[in-house]
Amino acid sequence: MPSIKSSLVKQLTLIISLILFLVLLFLDLSVDTYVEKQFQNSLIQEGKTLVNLIKVDNGKVSLSTHKELMKAFQPQDQAKYFQLWANNTIIEKSASLSPYPDFKIPEVKLISNEYLIKNITLPDGKSGHIFIYNVGDAKKYHTDYQGDIYLSLTKISESLESILILIDVVFLLTAIATAFFIRYLVNKIVSKGLKPIDNLNQQIREINLNDENERFNISAPPEEIKTIIDELNLFLTVNRSLLQSEQRLTSDIAHELKTPISELISVTEIAIKYPQNEEVLATFKDDVISISMRMNNIVKSLLMFNKTSNKDFVLVTTEIDLIAEIQSLIVRLPHTRNDSRARISLQSPEILLIQSDSFCIEAILTNLINNALYYSPKSTVVDIEVKTTKNITTLSISNQLSVIMSDDDLNSMFKPLWQKDKSRTSEQHFGLGLSIVKRLCDQMNINISVQLSSASVIEFTLTFIDKGL
Repeated sequence: MPSIKSSLVKQLTLIISLILFLVLLFLDLSVDTYVEKQFQNSLIQEGKTLVNLIKVDNGKVSLSTHKELMKAFQPQDQAKYFQLWANNTIIEKSASLSPYPDFKIPEVKLISNEYLIKNITLPDGKSGHIFIYNVGDAKKYHTDYQGDIYLSLTKISESLESILILIDVVFLLTAIATAFFIRYLVNKIVSKGLKPIDNLNQQIREINLNDENERFNISAPPEEIKTIIDELNLFLTVNRSLLQSEQRLTSDIAHELKTPISELISVTEIAIKYPQNEEVLATFKDDVISISMRMNNIVKSLLMFNKTSNKDFVLVTTEIDLIAEIQSLIVRLPHTRNDSRARISLQSPEILLIQSDSFCIEAILTNLINNALYYSPKSTVVDIEVKTTKNITTLSISNQLSVIMSDDDLNSMFKPLWQKDKSRTSEQHFGLGLSIVKRLCDQMNINISVQLSSASVIEFTLTFIDKGL
């Protein structure tokens, strides 16, 4: 997996090094050109100095000699050479050319007072530059020579080439050293810039999810990192809440199952201990069946709860008469001595068609109506009211409370296995019904809310948008 730090260091080093290399290359070429230009200017100045020393006396052309000036034209290791000629006739040449009678000056055609500089191989085999100057037509000086008079001056350029090579080497070494320095500098800068991320990674490795006081905290973080830290802290808070919910759910499930299992063990132990006791044997089977049914109901509720939370839960939408569904559920209510059917008051239109899942609607209404009947005094009425407007249908179920409820109780009602009765003595209600209702409503985009209409009346409201579509 590529590293952000490595990628940034490589890219920045490459870009900056390339820019500096181009700048150094431009400087190198500029310095080379300047040094070579200075060498040529020096050669031109020396050549023009020799031109000024040319004199004509009685038709004879000669070069005035100065002892100090002519020392450079004596045979030696770094000798200079000059020659004065006209129409292939040598008028005068330096003493340094005497050992090389076969040396020939390149033929050129120049106009009067024009000059040029060329690279040339010197008589001694070394490389150099030659300055050739057209002094003028020989007839202008009333001489016996024909054609134009030319002056040539050569100068060894090995020192120039050495200087140019040295300059190139210096610039090359500078470029390489600069590239390494830039990489080092960029690495330091990038490391410093990424330090908050390194600190954050270290905190992520060491964070304790079970400690509610621990949070991600970086001193003076950059704006981009601060956003990440805020999101991580929010994730941490949500994750801890989910973890606590899962731990509470696990504990509650264990508690729900522990009670009937303990009862079953106790009943069995008593039956084993007193096998001849007819009273114990008479109730043993009924007790086992009752406890087993309670455990079965708990398991069925847990399976239903898990099914509704599954992302693969499939809804089958059909047209349903909501009023007929409510009436059918009321008819199917079991007969009791308090007559549950008679306790329900339904206020609704005669018919109300919605598009929804029949199984889900039945499960929601069954849980809400059974809860209202179970948790209200036996002598009170459960009110069911259905109202509809153009786009919204509301179904309200309200009942008197057997026990006083608080706002905290209302906020906890939809949590799995939550019960107001901490002793958990009910054989039919285990705190999963409203959790299942909530998840089914979320699956079908039905809004469910609960409120206290008064201190002793609780009301659940289902809101269908566009009649459940």
